[in-house]
Amino acid sequence: MFLFRMLFWLGLAVVLLPTEENQQARLYETAQAAVERIATFCERNGKACAAGAEFWSTFLKKAEFGARVAADLITSRGQRNDGLAPTAAPRSGGTAAEPRSSPASRNTLNRDDLGPTWRAPPPRAGA
Repeated sequence: MFLFRMLFWLGLAVVLLPTEENQQARLYETAQAAVERIATFCERNGKACAAGAEFWSTFLKKAEFGARVAADLITSRGQRNDGLAPTAAPRSGGTAAEPRSSPASRNTLNRDDLGPTWRAPPPRAGA
């Protein structure tokens, strides 16, 4: 699919190119001037390039930090760092692990929470 899209856009670009020699020369000169302006941007705008370089440096530092955090989270996915033991005891040799008991109920629901679920009112007549 990517190849078809690329071929479409390349074909469209070729179709839009001029056929007359003086139009082709003018297009070539314009493209050459644009490349020259882009290549010499930092020479003409030193402050803007310095600010851009500073921003890019900060962005890279933040991106590296984010990547490190993501990698640490992925690699330590099964490990707990809060000092608590894992919930399931590891199995050893041929002995079966003790079955886990269900967590104790906290009884945090009140009577209103246990009441019937909400139902929409009946539709109005003539609506």
